[in-house]
Amino acid sequence: MAIFNNKNKEALELGFGSKNYSNRVRFLDSNGKVNVHRAGMGIKNLDVYHWLITTSILNLVLVIISSYVLVNLIFAVIYFWIGPQNFGGLDAETSSQQFINLFFFSAQTITTLGYGHIYPTGNAASVAAAVESLLGLLTFALATGVLYGRFSRPRAHLLYSNNILISPYKDGKGIMFRIANRKQYELIESEASVTITLNNLESKKREFFNLKLEISRINFLTLSWTIVHPLDEESPLFGLTIKDFKERDVEFIILIKAINDTYSQTVYSRKSYKVEEMVENAKFKPLTPEANKNGRVRLTVTDIHLYDVVKPNTNVS
Repeated sequence: MAIFNNKNKEALELGFGSKNYSNRVRFLDSNGKVNVHRAGMGIKNLDVYHWLITTSILNLVLVIISSYVLVNLIFAVIYFWIGPQNFGGLDAETSSQQFINLFFFSAQTITTLGYGHIYPTGNAASVAAAVESLLGLLTFALATGVLYGRFSRPRAHLLYSNNILISPYKDGKGIMFRIANRKQYELIESEASVTITLNNLESKKREFFNLKLEISRINFLTLSWTIVHPLDEESPLFGLTIKDFKERDVEFIILIKAINDTYSQTVYSRKSYKVEEMVENAKFKPLTPEANKNGRVRLTVTDIHLYDVVKPNTNVS
């Protein structure tokens, strides 16, 4: 039976607590997002700006379109309640067509476009149109700020291998995964930190340990980087099997820190692997960058996912 070796290791506290959960937990989603929902504050807990700059493009587009349609519908109802007779150029015989024309008048007013075909004639209609124009200016200013915040935020667009492998390494084994830069900008002074969290079956507490890496820092992340933790006697995972990993609910928490040379700012990337994403007795296929006639190197970054299954006694240098 495998023995958990924590000799000469100090347990860490990453802020997730030491509770040994009865159900299996995942502290980070596979994309690196912290998997904790903070409740109890009601609507005060809602951070609209954070959600808008971190949600997907599809969600953002849906919010913009639905908000635009909803606001125009509200003002169309207000204009129709004020009375179609207070609008000049409203050439419509039926009430439904009048409402439709007032909806498009609202769309022209909120964008300050103003074709002039329909125009307010009464005081109430003019006040409502003025309020909508002001609201439109403020709304589009906020939308511009959100879009700028999304696209100007420096990030590390890293691609992680789909699996984390237990591979032959030197005279023993090692745990390894690969990363690559998905974009054309450069990441310099890249640093990697790998922490594991597991349940201690004896103390019934969750413990955290930093893993010693073969190489924890590189100057240029131009191609790919295979990050390796040797499974030697100094490793807290020495002697454990996949079955032991599953019993202890092991999670690998990865933090990559680098400098984005386009923005000259430090960027971070997080990733999490669980036991279900581990592959035993496998090694990554070597990447083969190709150089064209001008000497430019081409790398297919999606190849970092590829691996071969090997025999347990296979050694790699």
